[in-house]
Amino acid sequence: MRLIELRSPLLDPDAVALSFVVHENLSQEPSYQLDLLSHDSNLDFDALLGSTLSADIDLGEGDIRTFNTHVFGGYDTGQMSGQYTYTLELRSWLSFLAENRNSRIFQDLSVPQIVEQVFQGHQRNGYRFELEGTYEPREYCVQFQETDLNFVKRLLEDEGIYFWVEHEPDRHVVVISDTQRFEDLPLPNDTLEYLPDGEESRAIQGREGVQRLQRTRRIKSNNVALRDFDYHAPSKQLDSDAQVEQQSLGGIPLEYYDYAAGYRDPEQGERLARLRLEAIQADAHALGGEANARALAVGRAFTLVGHPALSRNRRYYVTNSELTFIQDGPDSTSQGRNVAVKFRALADDQPFRPLLVTKRPRVPGIQSATVVGPEMSEVHTDKLGRIRVHFHWDRYKTTEADASCWIRVTQAWAGKGWGVLAMPRVGQEVIVVYVDGDLDRPLATGIVYNGENPTPYDLPKDIRYTGLVTRSIKRAGGIPNASQLTFDDQHGAERVMIHAERDLQQTVERNSSTSIAQDLNLSVKGTSTSVVGISVSFTGISVSYTGLSVSFTGVSARFTGVSTSFTGVSTSFTGVSTSFTGVDTSFTGVSTGFKGVDTSFTGVATSMVGVSTSITGSSNSVTGVSNSMTGISSSWKDVSMSTTGQSESITGVSLSYTGTSNSMTGTSTSVTGTSTSITGTSMSNTGSSTSITGTSMSTTGSSVSTTGSSMSATGSSVGTTGSSVSTTGSKMSVTGFSFSYTGASYEDVGVDLKKLGMQTKN
Repeated sequence: MRLIELRSPLLDPDAVALSFVVHENLSQEPSYQLDLLSHDSNLDFDALLGSTLSADIDLGEGDIRTFNTHVFGGYDTGQMSGQYTYTLELRSWLSFLAENRNSRIFQDLSVPQIVEQVFQGHQRNGYRFELEGTYEPREYCVQFQETDLNFVKRLLEDEGIYFWVEHEPDRHVVVISDTQRFEDLPLPNDTLEYLPDGEESRAIQGREGVQRLQRTRRIKSNNVALRDFDYHAPSKQLDSDAQVEQQSLGGIPLEYYDYAAGYRDPEQGERLARLRLEAIQADAHALGGEANARALAVGRAFTLVGHPALSRNRRYYVTNSELTFIQDGPDSTSQGRNVAVKFRALADDQPFRPLLVTKRPRVPGIQSATVVGPEMSEVHTDKLGRIRVHFHWDRYKTTEADASCWIRVTQAWAGKGWGVLAMPRVGQEVIVVYVDGDLDRPLATGIVYNGENPTPYDLPKDIRYTGLVTRSIKRAGGIPNASQLTFDDQHGAERVMIHAERDLQQTVERNSSTSIAQDLNLSVKGTSTSVVGISVSFTGISVSYTGLSVSFTGVSARFTGVSTSFTGVSTSFTGVSTSFTGVDTSFTGVSTGFKGVDTSFTGVATSMVGVSTSITGSSNSVTGVSNSMTGISSSWKDVSMSTTGQSESITGVSLSYTGTSNSMTGTSTSVTGTSTSITGTSMSNTGSSTSITGTSMSTTGSSVSTTGSSMSATGSSVGTTGSSVSTTGSKMSVTGFSFSYTGASYEDVGVDLKKLGMQTKN
């Protein structure tokens, strides 16, 4: 068997490998280069691309080491011995991921789960995990304009996970591991002898070993300090660090500090700091060498023996390797200087962690996204006022409520339970930036209008307006209901417009002042209710038109210059009312009043009332001068007691209906133009009555009069009686002059005593 044998259904069976170069490293995708010789003058590169090609390396004694690869490129290199030479670029299946660039979002998945999902997207199953650590799910993880390979490597580096490729006869497997246990190389290469005899480039059975060793030491940071911030717990201290136990350089501190490392609790921070320190220190303690051991492989270990520096005779594991296999053409059987192996290794007690070398994707300055939520929702948020969005670059989601993680929203003012809150609504376009340049930490900073969400004012026509227009949620049938605060800045017509779509509530914990330079117009369609502890009002002129007024007042003190009031219906319930009024002019349509106790002191009161209905429990009234002009007055009183010093009354027409009236009058002077009285039943008890009547006309249906003593002095009396029935117990009459005409008279006299001075009869 030749040193290198090729297996591919697309190659000429007589094709011969001239050289095969291997580059393999922990946490890096491997690469291979094959130089071959073929009779085919037109090797079909297109057919070869992506196909599988295996190179078998003869290890002697029937042992074979296989490198299973995929063809990624090829080119012509010339001719040799009448045949044609070609170079093929070979890779593992990981390199397919380098040709696939994507932008997508992963949520609530751990790094191993994300990596597995990416691999499955390529329909690859040639991998396995060897993990000992526990990896928490990441709430939000973004791949943005980044190759799948770069994305996977970046995530693995963050978690301190490394990988390498193992080859099998017909496939290769990507091993993903965080352990520090590396298996030994297959026998007999598990132990390699130090052989500095100049035979390092010859693959001689039984003489394979290490020909040259080179120690590498570099000054590296001996302390790693990390800090982060968790907005869920802003006061939590998230400082973590890790230090090398044995300090060198006389204890000089060399610190590696990083902020926004991506953790929320101190334990996680300590773990990340330790991983960073292990990666830095591993790079400072490498051991390089050259060998001719054809089986030397990355991810495997060997024990070095025979070195004169006894401290170097120990176990190492391989982190990097470069193997070169060279063989002559098809007519040669020489295996002269045909193997060269370069490697780097670490002592088996030195942990390996990958350095953070994979570049993070370039963070865009700003991005825009559309707010999303559950179906038919208008506002979708949580207790922190966060939103979810759909990024326009995301091809895997559209309007789903879980299109992104919860994203905080910048507000104009944010405090501890106070500030400004204006929530973006579903369908609005928002501007997104990234905290600390981290794609996994988005922040919504503003809202913009677009073709589907126009401005609330008709621009550029209404450029005079500045303001705030909200939109009612849960609106039926899509009716555009809104409240607004608008400033009109048109010169000469400046105004502020406030509109409450339904209710307006104002709360003032101490004082409220309003100053109006000109007019105040207040229109209330329903009911106006005012509850005031103490009310003090100073009004020059007051004109009031009220449909229905209900007022509950504890104490009211009011000083009014002139008050004019027009009231349709007024209902008033007053506990105690004290009123001092200079001049009060009142025009009332209908007034209904219920008063417990009413004490009123009035200087001058002029009242013109259309219809007044009053029900009063008890009323005490002291009036200096009262002038009253009443159109129609109806009064129902349970008990009325009136004490009047002097009363002057001028009445146009008075209609009085009284059930029972008890009247006690000291002195009453009455001047009546015309009085018409209709009385059903009248009972009058009079102590002493003096009556002076100019002209009296009386029409009485039935009159029953009982008089204790009656003295009457009449200047002139003219009486016309239709029918008179008189029954007199005792009658004494003194008449100066009497003229009587009687149509018919019937008289029955029991006793008649007369003393006549002069009598003339016809």
